[in-house]
Amino acid sequence: MKRLLAFSALFIFLYSTYYDLTIGTLPNGLSTLSSEEVLEHDGDLEEDPEVSVITQEPYERIRVQPGQTVLSVVEHLHTGPIPATIQEIIYDFKELNGIEPEEMQIGQEYLFPLYH
Repeated sequence: MKRLLAFSALFIFLYSTYYDLTIGTLPNGLSTLSSEEVLEHDGDLEEDPEVSVITQEPYERIRVQPGQTVLSVVEHLHTGPIPATIQEIIYDFKELNGIEPEEMQIGQEYLFPLYH
């Protein structure tokens, strides 16, 4: 009986490792904009109608609780898969707050990016 239980546990572990490495649990390639496509514009659309204005993603102000990370807060703010990579989320957090994610303090409020 112990061998069957150990074999089952080993099988589940190996299968979940395989699934995580091949398919993964985070979305890949869902972001449609690259950093080169983001254009800065001075606000006058009449001069050049072909220039599209890309506004910054919306954000939400959240007070950080013990055990929360940038990724856990962003995942909590979204109901489905997040259409951004981990690197994009961290970059957006740095741009909004001006600090590294490792410098977050418990009880302080920070701006967390929202994605569509």
